[in-house]
Amino acid sequence: MGEEHIKDLPGLLKTSGEPEPKIRRVAKFLTIIGIDRAGEIMSRLPPDQVEAISKEIASLAEIGADERRGVLEEFSSLFSVPYNRSGGAEGGAGDYTGVSGGGVEAARRILYAAFGPDKGEHILGKAAPEARPRPFGFLEDFSPEQIALLFKEESPSAAALVFSRLPPKLSARALSNFTGKKKLEILTHIARQRAVSPEILEQVSGALREKARHIAKKEEPDFDGMQALAAILKSSESGFGDQILRELEIEDPELGKLLKDRIYTLADMLEAADLPLQKKLASMDNREIILLLKTMAGSRETAAFREKILSNLSQGRRNEVLEEEEIIGPVPRKDVEMAAEAFLAWFRQGREEGRILMAGDDDLLI
Repeated sequence: MGEEHIKDLPGLLKTSGEPEPKIRRVAKFLTIIGIDRAGEIMSRLPPDQVEAISKEIASLAEIGADERRGVLEEFSSLFSVPYNRSGGAEGGAGDYTGVSGGGVEAARRILYAAFGPDKGEHILGKAAPEARPRPFGFLEDFSPEQIALLFKEESPSAAALVFSRLPPKLSARALSNFTGKKKLEILTHIARQRAVSPEILEQVSGALREKARHIAKKEEPDFDGMQALAAILKSSESGFGDQILRELEIEDPELGKLLKDRIYTLADMLEAADLPLQKKLASMDNREIILLLKTMAGSRETAAFREKILSNLSQGRRNEVLEEEEIIGPVPRKDVEMAAEAFLAWFRQGREEGRILMAGDDDLLI
């Protein structure tokens, strides 16, 4: 598409009204007209428009033939020669040979044509973060034993960096292949990790890829090593998590307590077997149950947690609790926090002693 065919690039976002967002119509237009033409146009747009259009292109699905013709007719005013219904522009502009659908790869090709691979990939990463490859995703094709072998001679800190970013179940199975001391060191490093720059992650990933053959400019946002470790232990074999917790509580009592708070939460009660909960609720008075119902107020699991508790009461007791809850009204926050702490203490002890089973436990009878 020559420069003489483009009347007014900013006009891309000033087209006539349509039932879908204008930015999406622009994305379809650029997808249809082909990579070179689209790249030329994108290279002349403001950065905010480039990012917004790229995001739309990455999310596009198939564009039908009728819609393709309609989009081209709609944007024909951008060219100094009229569009004809055969699929081209009169006067030698040629046919429009773009693809019939968008997607991440379509957005990538257009951005590469407009800005080159480096800048194009950077823009795509901002517009469609899901398009960024995960640094250690290639390890998911390896068995837990192979991953353990890969890290046999590596430091615990290096293993922690990678294991905390793999799927929790894969990390848990790989960890089961390490000796007790190194396993504990790796887990401790995971819990104490800070955010790591994309450059370091890429360097480590590259080194691992090379090693495996023989057998982003900002800090990583909101990485929580303790949360990563808790997820790994939750996904590990039965008894493994409790064993690690006991060892950590001896080695570092404060770290062990913080980790236990992450592993067992009130939300976990949603997956717990009903019988132990029924027995516990039967031993509590109505006010204690009412305080328990208020412990997760404001969270996304509020309704599910309330139903879990109330459904494990008899119908008569349930009615009593709901009536008293209306009468009592608001309660001091400290009372609610104390009720939550006491209930969690019971729950954690029950899990450690094997009296409370969860939906994922192998020995849970269906």
